[in-house]
Amino acid sequence: MKRLVFIVEGDTEIKLVDRLLVPHLVGLGFQNSMYAQTIITNRKQHKKGGVTSYGLFRNEVGRTLAQGNVIVTTMIDFFRLPTDFPSFTTDSTKIDQIEQAVHGDLDNHPDFIPYIQRHELEALMFSDRSGFELVIDDDGKMQQIDDILKQYPNPEDINNNPETAPSKRLQQIFNYDKTGDGELIFEMIGIGNIMDKCPRFATWIARIVSKLKETTPK
Repeated sequence: MKRLVFIVEGDTEIKLVDRLLVPHLVGLGFQNSMYAQTIITNRKQHKKGGVTSYGLFRNEVGRTLAQGNVIVTTMIDFFRLPTDFPSFTTDSTKIDQIEQAVHGDLDNHPDFIPYIQRHELEALMFSDRSGFELVIDDDGKMQQIDDILKQYPNPEDINNNPETAPSKRLQQIFNYDKTGDGELIFEMIGIGNIMDKCPRFATWIARIVSKLKETTPK
């Protein structure tokens, strides 16, 4: 039975995988070993996190695939994606082209599922107001959250302008702590709400489920 490895950028993504994605997949009956690992940006100094270049990203994916008996997927932000990614574009509606080019650069490995989060991880937090109720104790600030929720029924549409990216919006509304607040928000929202509101994210999960079914002995 193949392992499932999520290659991610940082601690918040790890918590999302550990607290929501893995339990969801286990709940569907999959018993594969599943875990998230960050990209090592400087192996000598054991520094982890962030995508600083396509070369480092590619090395991490290729090294993990080379271990064998593994399904590898990624979760990295489109926001601040290094420009040396193949088929790089600043048009967020063309992320599929980047993913396909990355897949092609890794010889279209059948057990590799590249995924780039449209704009950034924080977009997913706007799937439901319940998560923000845990970290915001101010009616006026919650009204600002509600206004964004109404404006973007699909949170993946929240744009990546430097001043209006999802994380920037949160920082402008309250003292947002990515790791601490992010964990609370995601746990409260739940993966069901995220999949309901974020079609691109839901399609990625469906691809993972399909691959797990394909590679799981019957």
